[in-house]
Amino acid sequence: MSEAATLHDRLRRLRRHGEDPPAGPESGGLEALETSLLGGTEGGLTLKQRLERLVAVASRAAALRERASGPRPAALEELIQGRRVENERGEFFMVETDLHLDGRHGDLSLSRFRTLAPGSVGVLTGERELDGFDLSRAVFLDTETTGLAGGTGTAAFLVGVGYLDGDRFRVRQYFMRDYPEEAALLRGLAEHLRGFKHLVTYNGRTFDVPLLEARYRLNREPYPLADWAHLDLLHPARRLWKERLDSCRLQFLESELLGVHRYGDVPGADIPRIYFDYVRSRGRDARALVAVLEHNRVDVLSLAALAVLACDWVHEARAEDPRDVYCLGRVFERAEMYERSDEQYRRVAASDGADAVRVPSLLRLAARAQRTGDHRAAASLWEEAAGSGDCRALRALAIHHEHRSRDLAAALLAVERALDRLNGWDDRHTATDFRRRRERLRAKLEREQAGR
Repeated sequence: MSEAATLHDRLRRLRRHGEDPPAGPESGGLEALETSLLGGTEGGLTLKQRLERLVAVASRAAALRERASGPRPAALEELIQGRRVENERGEFFMVETDLHLDGRHGDLSLSRFRTLAPGSVGVLTGERELDGFDLSRAVFLDTETTGLAGGTGTAAFLVGVGYLDGDRFRVRQYFMRDYPEEAALLRGLAEHLRGFKHLVTYNGRTFDVPLLEARYRLNREPYPLADWAHLDLLHPARRLWKERLDSCRLQFLESELLGVHRYGDVPGADIPRIYFDYVRSRGRDARALVAVLEHNRVDVLSLAALAVLACDWVHEARAEDPRDVYCLGRVFERAEMYERSDEQYRRVAASDGADAVRVPSLLRLAARAQRTGDHRAAASLWEEAAGSGDCRALRALAIHHEHRSRDLAAALLAVERALDRLNGWDDRHTATDFRRRRERLRAKLEREQAGR
């Protein structure tokens, strides 16, 4: 007979004779525990079975408590394939990913990196110092920071850099798990950037670059981006697409132009809070940070793809929508490529459904003709633009007829047409200008008639 069975028999005999069993885990203490956990005891069970029941109930209670308090914190290394990097200034965390150039980011194939035309960045920006800028040798940089206002209290806790490496586009993300890792992160980033001299950002001149410069200075590290050629894509993007698109935010452009749609993306305004929650959390739960790292990675890829797309538009004049064609003409004009700009303006003037940009295109063609001394062509273009009642064209016509063709009646007619157009409009300055012009022309006509 087993020891458990013998003990069970002894307990039953004690109950039958009305004796109190000795205190201990196998007596009333066990029954009290059973009563508190199970609401009572059941006869016929061995001590081992009773203990197993109690252990099962305790395990379920512990599982319920864990579920109520939330899941176990997940470390960054468990969620993301990255590695710890050490240098003289300490340690930080790095994540590396890559994409083959035959792959696509949205609708755009990164293989276009191989066919980039030299000098396209200089044309895109209109900045002579960027004529030799080579996107295939550039670093595409984007930061995630502890705040959006800037200042010495704002740090870049995540810096993503993309670059071309053979037939792959690589993205490195430098992440500081806490503030003491900032110096090591900045040192590691600087060591990687030594092989580059061209930088591409999106609004980096206003935000990313001044922020990084301040952080390097505060950490007494040499600033690695000094004297780099810098393409801030925000301004060329606005010049290329602002007439057609409602916004020129990076995520809006990637959706409209690249066909990139983010699912489950974290809003940029929430990123500082997510980082602070991570730093302050007990056990450093990194689950929310996964979306932040993915947000940054896609930003870097979209920045590179949009830069390639913009250069392609400039090189091949890819624009089809009249509003984009007009903007492309402005880009060429800014780069002093007047023949190419005039070609785009003429495309707009000859197209249907271009009401919003047709008159501006005619006015730019007229201004160009005037600068080259072809005043007859300029007057013809102003007349065509004035057909829609545009006051700028009517004013230019009035000036032309008054001072160049000496046709005061034609000048007065242009002024009267403009005043009819302005009737009821709240444009006092323009209306006052045309009224004064009308009075002067009438006085000149009276003197001319009197002289005759």
